[in-house]
Amino acid sequence: MLKGAQVRYLMKESFAGFHRRKLTTGVTILIMGSSLLVLAVLTLATLNLDHLLAKARSSIDMRVFLLESLDPGQVAELQPRLLVIPGVKEVKFISSETALHEFRTSLGQDAGVLDFLETNPLPASYHIQFTAGARNLDSVRQIRDEIAAWPEVAEIIFNQGWVDALEGWSARFRMANLITGLIVFIAVVFVISNTVKLTMAASSRLIQIQKLVGATNGFIRLPFLCEGMLQGVLAGGLAMGLVAVASSFMQNRLSGMIFFSVEQIAGFIMFCMVLGLLGSWSAMRKYLTLQSEL
Repeated sequence: MLKGAQVRYLMKESFAGFHRRKLTTGVTILIMGSSLLVLAVLTLATLNLDHLLAKARSSIDMRVFLLESLDPGQVAELQPRLLVIPGVKEVKFISSETALHEFRTSLGQDAGVLDFLETNPLPASYHIQFTAGARNLDSVRQIRDEIAAWPEVAEIIFNQGWVDALEGWSARFRMANLITGLIVFIAVVFVISNTVKLTMAASSRLIQIQKLVGATNGFIRLPFLCEGMLQGVLAGGLAMGLVAVASSFMQNRLSGMIFFSVEQIAGFIMFCMVLGLLGSWSAMRKYLTLQSEL
């Protein structure tokens, strides 16, 4: 158990190392911050893609177009059949006249071209909305395949393409995050490890004196561990600060863009602190050969 005086000494030594090695520490933090910045940017891009994907999934719907040869009774009896399908939340009938009116409204000033039509070419349809649990492509495809087998159905349309594209890009960014995270992990641990090795080599005489007066391996290690953790925190804060500045600039130009939550920022900084701790520990395991008493 460390005493109060020992704790004060360890904290003093941790910050004193920064003061004595301003250039080395600064370069280390910049290198780490650059690596962590790449990871933070990719993670933020993935979060925004997932946000877009969630919005896209919430807007997934389906239009079931019916054969023109159906009589009103056949059309009416389709609605309860659609409602009992698992995953279907709401079914709305859209007559051919309503469909033509909606189409005319969507054309705006060009709606006059529809006056040349002798007959209404738009078929009646059912507009289907899904429950929250069914707002994914697998469930929607299953519902589509079931309805497509009905003889009364002429065609089924749902907004599949761009949702497919979003899911594909989201998966790619997750994989890029995984690979980048692994590379950053190795790079940051390597940078801090080598920095701590140089620091300990420069402090070798002080370490020898500490051992001669009875200092344990754990007592010698602690200032370097704290220094590595502090380097990780500063590098993570630098990366997150740069991302925050860039995001505030982009949010004025891209509506709907989201940023990290307070919990996510804290988690990222904690991750960086752990990286700093691992880098320092890796260096000292090779430098100090005595058994650790931590």
